[in-house]
Amino acid sequence: MQHFEVVGFVFTAILPVYLLTTLGVLLRRMGWLSEGFLQDSSRLVFNFAAPAMLFLSLSSANLSITEAPRFLFVSVALLIILSLVAWGLSRLIVTRRGDRGVFIQGATRGNLLISGLAMAYNVYGVEGVALASLPMGLFIIFNNIYSISMLKFYSQQAGSPAKSYISDIVKNPIIISVLLGTIAGLIELELPAALANSGRLLGQITVPLVLINVGASLDFAQLRSPSLAGWGAALYKCLLMPVLGVPIAWYCGLRGIELGIVFLVLSSPTSTISVVFAQVFGGNAKMAANIVLLSGLFSFVFVVCGLIFLRTQGLA
Repeated sequence: MQHFEVVGFVFTAILPVYLLTTLGVLLRRMGWLSEGFLQDSSRLVFNFAAPAMLFLSLSSANLSITEAPRFLFVSVALLIILSLVAWGLSRLIVTRRGDRGVFIQGATRGNLLISGLAMAYNVYGVEGVALASLPMGLFIIFNNIYSISMLKFYSQQAGSPAKSYISDIVKNPIIISVLLGTIAGLIELELPAALANSGRLLGQITVPLVLINVGASLDFAQLRSPSLAGWGAALYKCLLMPVLGVPIAWYCGLRGIELGIVFLVLSSPTSTISVVFAQVFGGNAKMAANIVLLSGLFSFVFVVCGLIFLRTQGLA
């Protein structure tokens, strides 16, 4: 793939994200979106739309771990290790305890279903999507449990009993849908056409509604007065994760398309649904929204530069 083609596909994949986010900004400034709407739409996405999208995506994915066991093990191990590193960094970078959960989520939770798979398809085609889908179920399960754990832990006072947030994790509709979708994918469950189509229609509102919500939640005053926590989370997600993870993956023997997929997954911008999670679990939603904005800007630059480097060096 030529350099201009790489730039073109990244621009095409990311521009719609910013257009819908900009729409949210404009609608909020025009007074068409109230705080009540943002809260209600977050609950709608969290409890119904996102679970439907995740269940259907995972139930139709190829989840066989026998096809690329080394790739699966290395990619999942990297995600877990780098997520734990972000937890340690949060204690050094984030002074306000209540914001640490938002920092950790923003620094580690990539936009896998929207950005990661789209980029994998544009770079490597159907083979890239098939390979990226192998660890997707494990990624999503880990990301959701880890994010909820951190948000719940840091939104409470130190020393609060663990039962409350463990209970929320067990009853969480996102995690339930991911687990059920993974099981459905493993047993190759076929849903009735009417039910599957209804679920797809419901799931299709997730991305536009979340992006509009993100735009409406942005606080540009924070960008004019940079927050070390917000900027640190965005840079960790889009720059440090691939810079630390890709050499380790190469050392572990991943080459070509496998190394490229690891790069795309690690450098993907922070998931837009992290704003919904921050709102639902009492985190700093404005900080979460700004991490999404910053990581999207950073990711565009770093993905283009990283792919050009990897492909010109014959590594991916």
